[in-house]
Amino acid sequence: MTTPPHEAFTWHQLPPFFQDADAESIRSKRRYFGQLRLNLLFLFLAAAIGVATLSTSDDGLDWAGFGAALAFISSILLRLYIVEQRDERRWYECRAAAESCKTLAWRYAVCGDPFPESMPADEARRLFIARLREISLGLDVVDVSFGLDINEAMERCRAADRGTRIETYRDNRLAEQVAWYARMAKLRDRQSRVWRRLALLGELVGIVAGVLKAYRVLSIDLLGVVSAGVAGITAWAQAQRLETEASAYSLTAREIRHILSLTDAGADAEAWGSFVDQAESAISREHTMWASGRSGKVGLTD
Repeated sequence: MTTPPHEAFTWHQLPPFFQDADAESIRSKRRYFGQLRLNLLFLFLAAAIGVATLSTSDDGLDWAGFGAALAFISSILLRLYIVEQRDERRWYECRAAAESCKTLAWRYAVCGDPFPESMPADEARRLFIARLREISLGLDVVDVSFGLDINEAMERCRAADRGTRIETYRDNRLAEQVAWYARMAKLRDRQSRVWRRLALLGELVGIVAGVLKAYRVLSIDLLGVVSAGVAGITAWAQAQRLETEASAYSLTAREIRHILSLTDAGADAEAWGSFVDQAESAISREHTMWASGRSGKVGLTD
């Protein structure tokens, strides 16, 4: 079966460097949020154990206090471990490297700047590898997948006629990115609403707990536990930056859709190279803002 021209190159066929950096970014993110979730749980347990009383008549000690202290100690040790592991930083760096590789591969495959049609094949390959080396410097990625940094799919797309390359870029890059950002914007907004409602529910429970305490209906002070729970929910939501990402993804989807609408199937080589450069710069802008907003330092390389 013949492969349709517009399927000549997709993000699934990106170089192994992208696959490695992308996989490491995902692993680091999962480890970081898993550690953060456990740290918040320890703090909540400290507050929950603290309201209880576990003592014996023999020694008169309140063992709940020791339990709460142990939870706080666990939280401190885990926090030190998080700093030592640097999973958060590795997540940012690998995500930035993966996106830089992606935009570089697309520029090369469709003959966008700085890899125009007029550039000799050997020169284009050398420039691509040189740019990829710059991205990989100092990157902490353990896995090294088998394969070529300039693969057959990239070369096949670059060797295709301009009309095929324009169609490939329009459908498999721009349209795909619009769909991805639009989908993620809705997901982040939905997640943000869920966490806001949970925090509100916790505050309502706090009001009830306060009233019950005022009327001495309950002998256990639940206010500290509820407060710790609401604080934990708020901290978790802020760490994920759901509202910020929802807004940024929505804005990027609209921006790329504007660019998609300007795609000119009859563009000459120079105009096409410039168009790809502008499109990739717009896509990279969101990643750069995301990375700098997370770490204050990490940026992307086109």
